[in-house]
Amino acid sequence: MELRLLTPADLPAAAQTIMVTFNAAPWNEAWTLGRASACLSDLLATPRAACLGAWDGDECMGAVLGHDLVNAEGLSHRISEMFVLPLAQRRGVGRALLTWHLAEAESRGVSSVHLLTVRDSAAEAFYSKLGFRRARQQIMLVRP
Repeated sequence: MELRLLTPADLPAAAQTIMVTFNAAPWNEAWTLGRASACLSDLLATPRAACLGAWDGDECMGAVLGHDLVNAEGLSHRISEMFVLPLAQRRGVGRALLTWHLAEAESRGVSSVHLLTVRDSAAEAFYSKLGFRRARQQIMLVRP
């Protein structure tokens, strides 16, 4: 497995991976290749973006995409998307991606990292093992 920064040339393979990952259980979403490509392209073009992929040859095994934010305390980092192919899960791909991603954020002076995931899920358990915790005071509001 090779970890490397994502480039625009990597987007077709990464879009296929996000679509396969999130269309499968437990997410059961309805990604199309076009929407996945647009999502990843937008994230890659975000100011202060940090986007990393895991590769096995030409196949994208997973990725983590986020960006740094300037706030009152300095720099924080928001992870917008993280995904690993279902067949590659529980094989260290996600841990390797997130560990490297967090180390790079720390080297840039990032003091905190945040993300959203499903409560009481395998994803929450994964992030908890890597030091994430539920926010104490913040909630997410949605509409409609």
